[in-house]
Parts: sequence; structure tokens; C-alpha cells
Amino acid sequence: MVVQKEKKLPVGRIASLDQFRGFAIFGMILVNYLGYFNSVAVTMKHPNYGMTFANTIAPFFLFAVGLGLRMSLANRIKKSGKLNGYWTAIKRYLILIVIGIIIYGPDPKLGMWDALVDIGFAGLITLPFILSGRWIRISIALFYLLLYQSLFAFTGYGDWTMNHSIDGGPLGVLSWSSILIFGSVLMDDLSSLSSGAFIRRSLVSAIILTTIGFGLSLLDPAPLWQFSQRSMTIAYPIFATGISYAVFVLFYWLADMRKIEIPHLTVLGINSLALYLVQNIIIEFYGKRLNRDAPLWQAICGVAIVYLICFAVARYMARNKIIVTI
Repeated sequence: MVVQKEKKLPVGRIASLDQFRGFAIFGMILVNYLGYFNSVAVTMKHPNYGMTFANTIAPFFLFAVGLGLRMSLANRIKKSGKLNGYWTAIKRYLILIVIGIIIYGPDPKLGMWDALVDIGFAGLITLPFILSGRWIRISIALFYLLLYQSLFAFTGYGDWTMNHSIDGGPLGVLSWSSILIFGSVLMDDLSSLSSGAFIRRSLVSAIILTTIGFGLSLLDPAPLWQFSQRSMTIAYPIFATGISYAVFVLFYWLADMRKIEIPHLTVLGINSLALYLVQNIIIEFYGKRLNRDAPLWQAICGVAIVYLICFAVARYMARNKIIVTI
């Protein structure tokens, strides 16, 4: 991990991408803290089955990684050659995995399969294809989804995952990778289409993906098909990818077209990795000081404190031109 202090923030940033990342960070703080309390609505929690607001946050992160991966790899290769470009990307994802294992614990069955580890492995298994054509990447995404669904349904891995692991366990990265790949496809459109064409294609993609995901979630037997972040079966990542398309288009329309940025989100989005680590530390040491049965107002006050601390850190880093990268 590298902490850079620059004379100015990087030029050419995409406002909608920073807003999208910032929204993911904001949502992450909410669900990671509020999900602990019994008084908070289920939409802020991660049930074994169902589609809640909490279950959109991790897909947003994977989608955002996909948005930046293809562009950053191409730029790195252009600047320093193919070998250096790919090796830099590999090191980045290996470091993410190591950081995730340190944070979550080295339990290969349960705890370690969370956001950073999933992003790291998803990045590694999509890296060989990320500079391929649009339809090759979409085909790889669908192949990963179908492969995981088959392994989950026909090998006994599904029962093991639901009883012993989270987020699809060690093979769940196949499903997570599909979300990352679709993020790279959207970045192609953002780079090559006019504003109107980009919005139309993205909204059509959002409708198709959410419709397919919802339809799959209705199939029987329900445990193999219904929405589940714990199982990572096919309906959930497809539906969540469609939601990611729709939310990104909203930020694109607001930030890039209308030049309206929601306060705080860009500041959060510029240093998303640093804030992920900061909120994790704060919630680990402060978040559970209240009892699970604490009233709702106490939970809300608590999350407000956590958020304000995170925003203060983000604001300080932005003002001092500090960006944490790997």
C-alpha cells in the first residue's frame, strides 16, 4: 500500500465514478454499523435469503473496481509495458487479499471471504480477460456464473457454503467476478458513446439484468435460485449488477451531465480504500459498545458519530492531497 502526497489531485477524474464510490462507502458505513442492532429494519442487514439495501453494497464495490480496472491496466501497459502493467495489477490484488485476511482473520472457511478478499481474487481471475473485447468479457462473466451455479447445485458445495461460510465461500469469487466484468463493460460504453446513447444502453442493460435476475429468483427449488448474498447463486449477482447499472446512470446524469454532486460523496469516493479500513477499525473498537437491543435512536446516533469521524478523515486527506493507493 502506498500513501501519496501530491501537489494536486489527479486530473481527469470521472465525477460520477467518485460519487458512485462515495455512495458505496456511505452505504457500507450504514449497514456495517446499523446491521448489528435488533431495532434496525432488515433492509440494513444481510439475511441468508432476500434482496436488501445491505446486499447491494458489496456489488457496488465490485462494479466500481471493474469500472476502473480496464482503464488503469491499459494506461499502465501504455506507460511501462505489458509485463510491468500486469505484474503491478497482480501485486495490487495480492496485497488486497493479504490486507483482507489480516482484517477478517485467516479462516479459509468462514470469516476471510469478505469484501477485500473477494475483490482481490475476483481481480486476479478476471485480469487475463479484462483487455479482451466486450462480448468475450460478457461470455466469461456468464461462464463464471454458470460454473458456480453448477458447483453449488450438484457437488454438495452449496450445503457446505450455507452451513459454514459467507459470500459464496472460496468459490464465490466466480460470481463476484461477473459483477466486476460487467463494470468494465459499462466503462467501455462510458468511454465510447455519447451521453444520450450511454444512458439508453445502460438503462436497457439495467432492465434486462434485473428482469433476468428476478425471474431466476422465482425458480424452484428456492434455495438454489432465490436472492442470497450468502450463497452467491446466479439470481443475486445478475440482479445486483442491474441495480449497479441503474445507480451509476443516476450519478452520471447528476454529476457528469447536470454538474450536480451530492455533498460529501466525492470526498468519500476519492479515498475509498482508506475509508474502508478506517470505518472497519472504528466499528471494531467502538461499534459494539452499545447492546444489540439498544433503541433505534441510540443506533442512529452511533452511526452518525462513526460517519462524521470517517468524513473528517476523508476531508483531511482531500485537503492535504493525500491519496491511498495500492
